[in-house]
Amino acid sequence: MTGYLITVVLACLVGVAELVSRYRDRPITLVRVPSTWAYVLINGAAGAGSLLLIRTFHWEFGVDSPSMLGATQVLVASLGSMMVFRSAVFTVRVGDEDVAVGPSTLLASLLAAADRGVDRVQARSRAADVGRIMEGVSFPRAKLALPTYCLGLLQNVSAEDQADLRTAVDALAGSDMSDGQKTLNLGLLLMNVAGPDVLEAAVRTLSKEIRDEGQGAAVPEQRAPGNGQGPAGARAETGADRA
Repeated sequence: MTGYLITVVLACLVGVAELVSRYRDRPITLVRVPSTWAYVLINGAAGAGSLLLIRTFHWEFGVDSPSMLGATQVLVASLGSMMVFRSAVFTVRVGDEDVAVGPSTLLASLLAAADRGVDRVQARSRAADVGRIMEGVSFPRAKLALPTYCLGLLQNVSAEDQADLRTAVDALAGSDMSDGQKTLNLGLLLMNVAGPDVLEAAVRTLSKEIRDEGQGAAVPEQRAPGNGQGPAGARAETGADRA
């Protein structure tokens, strides 16, 4: 029974790792989406089913030691079950696309459902976050400095992800959108890579360099001249005349 429990846990962790890699900016949102739980549980069920088949047919994978056999069967069932689950029995040509028929079809449907569920949950909070964080930011000033600084703060962004981000920013700069729309979309692109907390910290640090001219500048206090001229002086003279 312990072997089945370990297999289910490891197989579920495989599913969790895949989902977290797809939603890097705020993976905690996955907890609130029912379809993600279904995906993780199917991973666990696939692992338990694989271990049952392995023990039923006495597959030993060339392991002679009885103490190592159980661990080997658990590892093969938990990590290898999803390889079988992602396989296709055959492929059917539908129009201009090849459609795989098999266990992978169910997996793709669950992933698509998880995608839609997470997007719906995150959309409202992402819109509020990017509007608040990028308020007053000038796109011409931020389009180079802000992505470079965010990537510098992060240490594990792959070269492929960095190249994709630069391509997306260049395409955004060449679009016909207004600077305000470009600024919001730039924030969303960076939020996908760095997350809202890192983006907010970067904007705060670069605030003086990337905000619009005059944004947040203090209005100089207007003091009444000491020679009695101007509105304050006039009020003083009026008061003296009344006295």
